[in-house]
Amino acid sequence: MAVSSQEHPILGSLNDAQRRAVSSNAATVAILAGPGSGKTHTLTSRVVWLIDHVGYRPEDVVVATFTVKAAREMKDRIGRALGDGREKKIVLGTFHSIARRYLAAYGRQIGLAPKFGIADDNDSRNIINRICKRLQLTLDPPAARAWISKKKAGGTEGESKSAKKLSVGLQELQKCYDEYQKQLKLSNLLDYDDLLVRCVELLRKLPSCVSNIQTVLIDEYQDTNGIQYELMKLFAQRYRRITVVGDPDQSIYGWRAAEIQNLWRLLREFPGTAEVSLEENYRSSQSILNLSLAVIQQDKNRYKKVLKPVHSKGTRPVLRRLKSSTTEADWIVSEIRRTLLLTGNMLVHSDVAILLRSAALSRHIESALGKAGIPYRMIGGFKFYDRAEIKTLLDYLRVIHQPENNDALGRIMNVPRRGIGEGTIKNLIEEAEQSSMSLWTLLWKHCRGDRAAKTRIAKHAEQRISGNLLRILNGLRKQIGEAASDKTATPFSLVDLIQQLLKALDFEKYLHDTHPDDHEQRWANVLEFVNLAADFSRELNQEGDDPLPEIEGVDQAIEAEVLPRFLANVALASDAQTGDKQEDKPLVTISTIHAAKGLEWPIVFVPAVYNGSIPHARSEDSDEERRLLYVAMTRAQCLLYLSCPSYSSSSNGERTELSSFVNPINLAFAKKGPCLDRAVLEQIAHIVRRPLPSQKAIFGSLPPMHCTEDNLFPIDPDEAQKATNTRRIGSGGCSSTDASRFKRPRLSGPGASHELGQEPEFQREYTTTMEQSSSFTFSVGFVQSGAAPARGTDAAVSSTARASAAGPSGSARPTHMATRPTGRPGASQFSAQRMNPANTVKPAMTPELAGHKLGLGKVPTRPEQRTQRTQLVKPYAVFSSSPQRPRSPQESNHPAGVEEGDENEPPGEPTQPAACLHVTTCIGLGGLGGYKKPAGLGIKRIEPMAQLTKPFKPLTMNRPR
Repeated sequence: MAVSSQEHPILGSLNDAQRRAVSSNAATVAILAGPGSGKTHTLTSRVVWLIDHVGYRPEDVVVATFTVKAAREMKDRIGRALGDGREKKIVLGTFHSIARRYLAAYGRQIGLAPKFGIADDNDSRNIINRICKRLQLTLDPPAARAWISKKKAGGTEGESKSAKKLSVGLQELQKCYDEYQKQLKLSNLLDYDDLLVRCVELLRKLPSCVSNIQTVLIDEYQDTNGIQYELMKLFAQRYRRITVVGDPDQSIYGWRAAEIQNLWRLLREFPGTAEVSLEENYRSSQSILNLSLAVIQQDKNRYKKVLKPVHSKGTRPVLRRLKSSTTEADWIVSEIRRTLLLTGNMLVHSDVAILLRSAALSRHIESALGKAGIPYRMIGGFKFYDRAEIKTLLDYLRVIHQPENNDALGRIMNVPRRGIGEGTIKNLIEEAEQSSMSLWTLLWKHCRGDRAAKTRIAKHAEQRISGNLLRILNGLRKQIGEAASDKTATPFSLVDLIQQLLKALDFEKYLHDTHPDDHEQRWANVLEFVNLAADFSRELNQEGDDPLPEIEGVDQAIEAEVLPRFLANVALASDAQTGDKQEDKPLVTISTIHAAKGLEWPIVFVPAVYNGSIPHARSEDSDEERRLLYVAMTRAQCLLYLSCPSYSSSSNGERTELSSFVNPINLAFAKKGPCLDRAVLEQIAHIVRRPLPSQKAIFGSLPPMHCTEDNLFPIDPDEAQKATNTRRIGSGGCSSTDASRFKRPRLSGPGASHELGQEPEFQREYTTTMEQSSSFTFSVGFVQSGAAPARGTDAAVSSTARASAAGPSGSARPTHMATRPTGRPGASQFSAQRMNPANTVKPAMTPELAGHKLGLGKVPTRPEQRTQRTQLVKPYAVFSSSPQRPRSPQESNHPAGVEEGDENEPPGEPTQPAACLHVTTCIGLGGLGGYKKPAGLGIKRIEPMAQLTKPFKPLTMNRPR
């Protein structure tokens, strides 16, 4: 009974735009729903409105979605709103599951065998590979398979388009297509695309089978392809009542033949369509929406619409630049830890998602998460039904239901082992296909002696095929037939069938012998498979879909068997049933952007945002790549992080360029993670609708010395690298051209590399005593006494030149660590002197020492002291010691110890050698006496060589005031 619009409770939970869409009286309604705008709630409310208010019967309503998960969620919501179990009568499911229901009921009208099966991806791949090899086609099998799928998905208009685009090699492609369809028919199989194609054929030939349909509702309309658009029109061909919900900005399945132009086709072919835009976003903060719109609005050809945030502004999204993909993964881990700790466990690991353009980018991220001990899960990873032991059991069930399935029978012929090699199996399948018969028929005739196979089969293998394979399968098929024909007999359930099959194969022993290391886990998977079959049978008996409504004058086949429905459910619903028992444990989600569509998380990371990744290097549609980034950004509720490594993770390690979608607006992003102060945490708590822990509880749970800011990695890795190179060059005393000589990164010291991204080290504006020693010290070597003053002057000049070359912020390297002795000419100058000795400048010698010669006597251990001092000497010319104390302006013209007007004021340059020299230096100063013992040596006699072997005592460093 219809309910008046004023009294219906479904309208009370809707905003104005949603209410207009739900209660519209137009025959065709296009609801344009942006991300987070409540499209699922709107669509389910529309279904309830049409049934309760308008008065349509549930069985006259078709609702099509794209995923099993979405179909189940929608069915639950409708059931809670309608009550009385009326949702079971609605024709609700994915496009493929709805098409299969109609083909099972009316397929005989178009010549379809009643027990048809569904060819999975492996079946299609194997068939095409054999065709290309048998017919000696020059096609790439994956490319041929993609062309065939696109040809079918394009619908009636797609065939002519494909023919125009593929003029070269079209004959081979068409030949492969024809042979592929022939083999599917011999095996009584339909692939996924055939389910839609044959359903379109059925509805065109027998339109009366859908004459009862009052209205059709389509979810995620932007992802429909040509054949799905035709199927939608054929379902609604009598009354032409259609409601579509979608967002053109989220059309990201062009590689799967999705056509974004289907919205314009609907508006053109159904004039008078009511358009309603849902613009209020209930998911993300205003800052996230603003930048997401800035990305998608770069597409000037898009359908113009906006998003209005419901939540507060929030923190700015982050665009982080990192050095490499490894550093990027480490930063993601550190930011996850920091964010979860500073929210006081208000957010957990399951609130974090890492969305990738391609699954290949997950390698470094998975490694970093594993090292940090952070649990994670992969969406779209290894599914439960893809496990080897489960696939084997499914193949046995498929052969029991449909013996003509060559590929399924070929995969189980030697499982458990029956002495048949893979080469023999391939030859048998090839022989069967060339003979236009099934592999089952070939083996049956061979074992019975009716027809000997051309392929040689060993005697022991033939006996095992006959007694251990064909006999078991025939026995189980016979039990199913007897239980179906005799209503009084004990029902032969799906669980009974699987358990008898396991017993006949001794499957547990087979797993133990074949997989001794993990046979227990594999057997546990088998038991879980039995439980899934039991759950399916129970749900089918209690809450199963009602049969299609009976149409007067149209015969409908009733599908009573459970096995074909179970196999179809596995083939079409494997994305929803994974057998994963760890859903209750908080796990970080790693997913591709495509698989994350329709989902949301409080924290979202989008790594590798550079040209070549997004937009992808092999993408042909840049607008779709932009929409893909838009989808990724709008998955975030509170915190959004984009990151770009400076170098890609490929083997070449090429330098990356920031994505062209982000580069025009990169200044609008924050350069590092937000400061999670109290105000920010309150905004996050409001968006996720969770209580916020107290500040005391948050900081009380922090580990000691925990970093509360995102400062473990440099903001600009390029600038950090330049700073590192500058310090390395300045510390090493080499020119910029010498920087490439360092083969290994230094692990410590001034030239250490900052792989972990620390901020640049503190740089002194002053130099230490030993770094200044070159200004008052000779290099150690054999010199003549006359050359000593000149050498000291040269050393000072050379040191000054090096200090100016190092720059004001650089610090000279200590003399004892220098790569060349102080005072020695530079590398290039020294090389030039060696090449051209004539250019060598000899040191000057004072006239009074010009005639001096070395004596032949014993070299004294120390010079004799002179009785009289000729002059006061402050600076030392040879011996390394502390520099002079800086003089005050009053003392600038009068050194310490010399009074004003003293005529013995020392000159500005050192003119005397030290009072104590090394033994080698004393040879050049033999016979010179009168030198005073330097202060600091003490009364105890110290031999010169013993003094050199004493450990170096660091000198006090005087900082400028």
